[in-house]
Amino acid sequence: MKVLVTGAAGYLGSNVLAGLAANSKIEKVIGIDNFCSAEKKIFLKYLKSLQKNKKLVFREMDFYDLENFIPLLEQSDIIVHLAEEKEKEIYSEKITINNTKIIQWQKNVEGYRRMLEASIICGIKKVILASWAGVYVRSEKEKMEENEPLVPINQYYHQKLSQEFYNKIFSKEYFLDTVTLRMSNIYGIGFNPYRLSIYKEPGVISVMIADALRKGKITVHNGGVQKRNFLYIGDAVDAVAKSVCVTGKFGGNTLNICSDEETSIIDIARCISALTKAEIIHKDMNWQKNIIQHDISNLSARKKIEFKPSGDIRLCIKDMIKAIRKKESKS
Repeated sequence: MKVLVTGAAGYLGSNVLAGLAANSKIEKVIGIDNFCSAEKKIFLKYLKSLQKNKKLVFREMDFYDLENFIPLLEQSDIIVHLAEEKEKEIYSEKITINNTKIIQWQKNVEGYRRMLEASIICGIKKVILASWAGVYVRSEKEKMEENEPLVPINQYYHQKLSQEFYNKIFSKEYFLDTVTLRMSNIYGIGFNPYRLSIYKEPGVISVMIADALRKGKITVHNGGVQKRNFLYIGDAVDAVAKSVCVTGKFGGNTLNICSDEETSIIDIARCISALTKAEIIHKDMNWQKNIIQHDISNLSARKKIEFKPSGDIRLCIKDMIKAIRKKESKS
């Protein structure tokens, strides 16, 4: 089994690369990234430690560049698509459309469609797409399942849903086996020891820890009463690996990849504050009130790929802070 990972130098991608390379069922892992958002210096240092594993190969390239990408497709059986170009402030509804956004749309959405077309020609057996659980709208259900209503409240969500749509179309019309892993908010340091500073990592937990350690303060918006489902990076990697190795067809279906319970932002802040003695600062932001986060169900993933989240959020936060302090004390 040969697996091609796009966006391999990113936060999720670098951890997936390590997880797949360590999997005895996988014969070869090919990673690609164009470093549009990942830090090249940090990743190449990490890559050097990984390449002791002879089945791992990395190429600096853009999946949108089919001329150079297709030869790698021809060497692969499965694609794990993690690559994306996005703005730093992806959640704001105030972002205006300009040429940069149009180019991002072309790469993320039309580029993904072209990749699926090329996958059919090259004989790819399975495509695994990483999406995000923030695409759901309000529901009366206690737990959100994969068939709940969806809404793109901004361009980033729209792009993700468009990619999911192509997954279903190509599975139904062209018999390319696809699956969408709709992941909740990912956190943690994972396998990559060179990313322990986490100051440029995505996600509210990493931002809070960085602010606590550097500024001695944590900013909490709107009282922190909003709850979110958080996913430990190790569990995210496990879900990808199990999706790669599982037998049987996915048929274009979607799986929620998330923990078993949601946690409020204020509880996260209090946990970090207790460990770092940082002050909690409250701030009101109207646009954040439009971000809808739900408790989502991972029952389908448990049944289909035997997904079992194991990350304890409070213990993982403690481990993150401990590892960062240890690393920085040596530098």
